[in-house]
Amino acid sequence: MHRKGALVTGYTICVGGLLLTVGTDVAVALGITLVVLAVGATLVGAGADDSQR
Repeated sequence: MHRKGALVTGYTICVGGLLLTVGTDVAVALGITLVVLAVGATLVGAGADDSQR
């Protein structure tokens, strides 16, 4: 399960990065949002894993 979450996070960051390279304002905003959400979800998931140990 942890590996699947890391894979989804990696893909989300890659898609966000691709959108950032497109250059339109909407794509850049969406890319930033995706990257921030993926990083936030990773941090929250890491915190949840630590609290369960």
